[in-house]
Amino acid sequence: MKKLIFLLSIPLISFGQSINQEEDLPALRLSNNFSKPYRVLKTTISDKSLFQQYYNNTNLTLDYVIRYHFYTSIDLNSEKNQLISMDGTKFNLSSKNALDLTDEVISLVSKMYFGEKEFKEFEELKKKLKNKY
Repeated sequence: MKKLIFLLSIPLISFGQSINQEEDLPALRLSNNFSKPYRVLKTTISDKSLFQQYYNNTNLTLDYVIRYHFYTSIDLNSEKNQLISMDGTKFNLSSKNALDLTDEVISLVSKMYFGEKEFKEFEELKKKLKNKY
């Protein structure tokens, strides 16, 4: 009987995990510099649409900036706000809303060895976009 209950519970566990994975926003670019090719932003925010606002006078959404320009996936509905770097270092974040979290992630990544290059490239793009709009 215990085996039957266990076997019947597997699809429910798998279903629950797939729902959680649908909430996550995967990194849009991967790096070859570490065994884990992207960073992870864990956030208490559960509504991914909050990351759809535009970033500081650009036509780029917050989630696109984080996921594409800074090689970072977004795990929604987490217990706390935290950035996990490609080498596994964990940084607790103090920001509470999507825009401030984005700024805090960019600031942290810009101080990382590989992140410095990503930050400089992003700053150049921002200059071009501001001149365009």
